[in-house]
Amino acid sequence: MEQKLSKHYYSNENKLFKEIVVEFCGNYPSSLQKDIEKFIDIFYKECQKEKRIFDLNKQIQLNKLTLSHVIKIQEQLDILKLKKELGIKEAPSLLYFLEQFCKFLTQKDIAKLYYILPKKKVITKNKEKLNLSLINGYENYLNLKRYSSTTIKRRLVNTRSFLKFLNYTENIQTSNDYWLTSFKLYEDHLNQRSLLEKILPCSAYEYLVTVRSFSNFLYEKKEIKYIYQIPNKMIQNGDRSNEFTNESDILLVIKQIFERSKNVLRDISIFLIILETGCRPIEIVNLKIEDVNIKEKLIVLKSKKSHQRTLLITDTTCALIKDYLIVRNNYFVNNNDSLFLNIYGNEITSSDISNLFRKYNNRLQEERRFTPKSLRHTFITNSLENGNTMEQIRAIVGHKHLISTHYYFYRNIDDLKNAFKDKKLY
Repeated sequence: MEQKLSKHYYSNENKLFKEIVVEFCGNYPSSLQKDIEKFIDIFYKECQKEKRIFDLNKQIQLNKLTLSHVIKIQEQLDILKLKKELGIKEAPSLLYFLEQFCKFLTQKDIAKLYYILPKKKVITKNKEKLNLSLINGYENYLNLKRYSSTTIKRRLVNTRSFLKFLNYTENIQTSNDYWLTSFKLYEDHLNQRSLLEKILPCSAYEYLVTVRSFSNFLYEKKEIKYIYQIPNKMIQNGDRSNEFTNESDILLVIKQIFERSKNVLRDISIFLIILETGCRPIEIVNLKIEDVNIKEKLIVLKSKKSHQRTLLITDTTCALIKDYLIVRNNYFVNNNDSLFLNIYGNEITSSDISNLFRKYNNRLQEERRFTPKSLRHTFITNSLENGNTMEQIRAIVGHKHLISTHYYFYRNIDDLKNAFKDKKLY
């Protein structure tokens, strides 16, 4: 590689740049050196257009590189591809080296460049949906009953699970007895899974709540003559908990995100927003680009349960969101104004957020999971212990009633008694 490092930008005045490039190139076999040399050539020429990243001695200062510079290099590669100055296979190869060079500079602590490659449009096979007309009818029924969009999505998923368990197809003949038997079989199935601790009792109950709702739909369609009733033994609501998370655990998860995530800026931004505001995952899902005011450091959170509130976020979180917005278009945006996107270019879901937390908590073989709910509870508990009033915290986290906030103030019973002295909870 030394023989190829003869261009002007490898001269003595760019000695440090040359050393970094040589170290970077040393990570790859000689068969790839030609592509790396071409990438470095384009990289340097684009950097030359940015006078601010050169010092008075014309030495490139890589520590001043930003994601905006990186995106300009990506755009130049796209232009060269359109002009057919780069081959079909050559362009993706150079983009790959751009990503790897950004990672290299980040790992060397030279510049923090959490760049992601443009996501390719993922073509997925259309999965055959069970009971298409029946599901559509049930969805219309839920909409007419004015259920929230989140509840409708959850019940449709649960209903498909139920019908999949039955191996239901639209061609089979159904009757009152068929559904009666089916409900009982599914009930026994869920009860067995609960006894074997494969699902929580409250999860089994949630599935049966959907079955009861689905039976209401069939009853109103006059396909059955009764409405399914959940046995008392299976009515198990989830316990209200206060999952407090220690600072050391929080820092460990942050470390995991920076080290393991392929979407660092998106994932850390989501994590910090929940940490700093105590918001619910659905409020992250509902965020639009316009809901974040970087200049004023404000974020507008919205949900049906908590309505709308505007909160302050830190400089650090604002900076990370700002960088995320620079690379956001690389998520293959589907004409979507949602702030946070998944790999398909659609708005991220609550399940996606839960899965992210689950992934970053697979550490040290701990049994306890670190969830978005844990951060919300921790935020409320810390805020109360730091001297904020119940009313202030209720407004920040979007509790409708003051009694919802008091569950988190558990460490000092005397403070709890004083806080609720002569207070009206509703």
